[in-house]
Order: sequence, then C-alpha cells, then structure tokens
Amino acid sequence: MKRLVGVFALTLLLGFGGLYLATRESVFSPATYAAVDLRPELTVVAVLSLLLVWLAPVVKLQALTRAQGHRVGAWDAFTAHVGQVFGTAMTPSGTGGAPGLVLALERSGVPLGTSVGIAVQLFVLDLAALGVLIPAGLVYIVAVSPLALPPAVTALAVGAAALALVGSIVLARFPGALYALIRRAATWRLLRRFRERLTRMGREYYVSAIAFRDLPLKTFAYLHAANVVAWLANFVLLWALLAAYGAQARLLDVLAVLSIITLVGFFVPTPGASGFTELMVGLAVDSSAEPTSIAAPVALWRAGTFYLAYLLGPLCAWLLLSRRPPRWLRRRARRPAGEDGAGRGA
Repeated sequence: MKRLVGVFALTLLLGFGGLYLATRESVFSPATYAAVDLRPELTVVAVLSLLLVWLAPVVKLQALTRAQGHRVGAWDAFTAHVGQVFGTAMTPSGTGGAPGLVLALERSGVPLGTSVGIAVQLFVLDLAALGVLIPAGLVYIVAVSPLALPPAVTALAVGAAALALVGSIVLARFPGALYALIRRAATWRLLRRFRERLTRMGREYYVSAIAFRDLPLKTFAYLHAANVVAWLANFVLLWALLAAYGAQARLLDVLAVLSIITLVGFFVPTPGASGFTELMVGLAVDSSAEPTSIAAPVALWRAGTFYLAYLLGPLCAWLLLSRRPPRWLRRRARRPAGEDGAGRGA
C-alpha cells in the first residue's frame, strides 16, 4: 500500500508539474475550475466519450479472446483492461501494462501464452491506429488547419508514425521472432527451473499469434474500429472539456495534436507519461487560449482517463484475487515442479 501511495503521489506531482509549466499560476486559482459554457450537448458528449474510453477496450478484448477460442465475460475483460491501465500508471514508460493485463486474463481462465499474445496484439492495434491517425492529422494541419507545427516536430511525427506502422506489421505478420526468443530464453541456465513453463508459454503464444495473423478481414476491421473508437473518444473528451471551459479549440486540431503526443508519450520514462502529457497538451492544444481555460479541462481529462486507474486498479485486483482461480490453473499449481512438460515434446 505504501508503494502504491508513493507512486500515485509521484505521478500526481509530475502531472501537476507539467500542467503548471504550461499554465503557470492559473492551476492554483479556484476560478479556473468553474465551467463557463456547460451546454447540455457538451455534457452528453463528455459523458459518452468517457464511457467509450473505458468500455470500447472491453469490446476489443472480448473479440480478441473469442477469436482465439476463449470466452471472457464483460466484467473479466473490464478487469483486464483496468489491470493494463493500472500497470501502465505504476511503472516507467508504462512497462507494467502488459503484465497487469496478462495476470488478469490468466486469472480469468486464458492460458498464459495466449494472454501474452493478446497483450502483444493490443499493442499492435494501438500502433496501427496511431500510425494512421498521425499522418491523417498531419495532412489536415498542413492543408486546412491554421496550426503551424515546427519542422522538427513534423519530422518527428512522420518518423514516429512510420515506425509505428512498420512495428505493427512486423509484430502481426512475423510472430516467429518473438517465439524464437522465448524458446531461447527457456535454454538459459538462469531460467532452467522455468524451462517447461516457458516452453509451454511459447507454444501458446505462437498459436495465439498465428490465430491473430490469420483472422478474417471482417474480424480485423471490427478490432481496428473498436480500437480507433477508443482513441478518438479519449481525444473528443478533452475537446468537450476544453469547450466547456471556454477554450476555442477546434475538434480536428485536438485530434491531430493528441495523436502525436500520445504516440511520443509511449517512450517517455515516467509512469503513464505523467508530466510530459500535461505539459505538451497544455502548450499545444490551443496556443491562442488563455491558461485559465486549459488547466481545468486538462486536469479533468487526465483524471478521468488515467488517474482513475489508481482507484479502479486496487479494487479490481482485490475482487480478482479473492475469486477462486480457474480449475485448470488450480490443477497446474498442484503439479510438482518440472512435471508441466513431462511426457510431451518441446
């Protein structure tokens, strides 16, 4: 619990620091947090966007597991998504997101290797979505928007988008490389005691990766659509909050800028890119707006899409761990060490 509180305090401090650098003293003013244009339609858009941010990934997870022969209920999929966001919030550069997802999926009855495969596939979908949204946003900025990005930022965005698309294609179409790495790790002396489990996990991962690679086009389209909806809902939520606080930000400007910031944020070595995200959004989303119209919406947006995980994560973890694990997982836990692969070829 002390570690959780410490990480939360650090993340909050980083986020507050980034927001302060972008908006200065306005973050301390109570008047900053009073909405000036809370129209009913903006409230509806904000609420629906927030719901989609948390529910669209549930649909995506259920579709992925179902396509690979496993049934995961809506609650279990929601718990797995919360575990992923919570793991991201707890670790530098979000490195704990995938382990949090894998733990929740395995506890819900999905084999370990398949869970690892699904974690990789979700990363592939995110790379593909941002790799498409960023070029589309850059074309809009150059051809239509009055926004002017510095040449260095434009070059960085183009390079990041190209790298994201190439990475998503390589991970999706050529799963043998990671499978070979898992098999090689199983031969290391340091991991000898886990050899059978690593070998089994590698086989399960490879089967999962092949199933994902060979999904029907209709299923691929469904997965990508659900993923893009989740990202766009995240960005639209910020736009609705900006509008409610009087910032004259254009919707397409927000979508274009946030796509770039989000992808670059994957590589920032702070938990959930805290500090970097608040700073860059505060500076870039609308350079003509007053700081008082930016501080509150950015703070509320991050609270609803990121910091909420610090509340939901421990709650979901407690509910997950208090439940009996699947029968096959209990049987495996009772086997003596080294028996997992007995009588089977590696």
